Amino acid sequence: MRNIAIYAPAGLVFAAHGAAGMELDTLLPAGIPGLGAPAPLTIIGSLQGRDRPVPIQLGNFTLEPTFSTGLGYDSAPNGNAAGTETFNAAPSLIVTDIPAGFGAYIAGNTDVLAGDPAQDTAGYTAAAGEEAVFPRETLSLSGGIARTAQTGFGLNTLGLSKPIAFTAAGLNASDKFLAGMFTLKPEFSFTEAKFDSLAAEDVSQFRASTAIDYTPGGPFRLVSLFEATQSLYRAKNFNAQSYAALIGIDEDATGLWEYRVLAGAAWRVPAPNAPTNAAARAAPVLEAQATWAPSELDTITAGAAREIDDPDQIGPAGYTITEGDLAYTHEMGGGIDTNCTFKAANAAYFGTGLNETIFNAAGTIAWHLNAGLAVNVSYAFNDRQANFLRAANEHIVTFNAVFTP
Repeated sequence: MRNIAIYAPAGLVFAAHGAAGMELDTLLPAGIPGLGAPAPLTIIGSLQGRDRPVPIQLGNFTLEPTFSTGLGYDSAPNGNAAGTETFNAAPSLIVTDIPAGFGAYIAGNTDVLAGDPAQDTAGYTAAAGEEAVFPRETLSLSGGIARTAQTGFGLNTLGLSKPIAFTAAGLNASDKFLAGMFTLKPEFSFTEAKFDSLAAEDVSQFRASTAIDYTPGGPFRLVSLFEATQSLYRAKNFNAQSYAALIGIDEDATGLWEYRVLAGAAWRVPAPNAPTNAAARAAPVLEAQATWAPSELDTITAGAAREIDDPDQIGPAGYTITEGDLAYTHEMGGGIDTNCTFKAANAAYFGTGLNETIFNAAGTIAWHLNAGLAVNVSYAFNDRQANFLRAANEHIVTFNAVFTP
């Protein structure tokens, strides 16, 4: 099913999700070889072929360029500024060589707020990956860099009055191989984030993980995940190590359902010279994700997670995070598609009694005039509730045109 996310304006996506943290994959479209998330559930809608853009072939490479631009209105940028008109532009390019297992993605975005230039944001994402597939083994190597901004609607932002730009770069390597009924996948990654005007939050993370799957011959697999993360901050007294061990089931063979549920425990061990309230902690954790295609034209995705320490957070203040999300996509007649999402995330900060909850909701209606042009209207709502910050919310409406030559 077509990924409707490419028809949403970049400014809306960034506003709805706040800072992308150190999860570079969240800025990449799904299904690029060697990069980001795997392709979504494969259900081919009867209306899809009529408005699908035709990729450009250049030798062995497939090029998929896109340019989105439009106007809108933001009722309260960053949750506290006065409402203002907005302008956004977002070019992007996907380059793939599927037989060679190569994928690359480059994109830029700018969001200009007419009434308050201090709230303007601009950024880019560039990533490339290579996946070598052998009969019983798959090797992958990927890397990327992203320029984005931390906003007042991201956890651990402590009530920012304007966006704070930062650059995050990462490198990831993995080896997935079969051993009888077992599949093993060791993975290593390094990520670094640097802030323009908040150097104290600069951080580097080293992560090692091992996934072990057991396929007994039925439609599902038994899966386990063991992970260790070392976070090194400029302020060394906030350094910490996090560990997690989870086990569960994964089913993705039917073509109608995909689900993955893991539960286990996690530990966080702060640096020896950490603040007195930063004691070592342990707690049960959960990761769950499900996708359902009730018809050829509908896809529903839901997820939930609880982590003792968000391993992708930006900023040294540790917390337990509990979050859930829901998304629904529907292909309508006449070249019209709809998509809506909802997400809630709560952070309970260690040893302080501080608590913060972020709600994000968004919807897009896209009308495909032909294979190369779509117009859409998008709406996003962001809300912040905390016992140490003033409550804040904003409404964003955007009208965009999306060109796919």
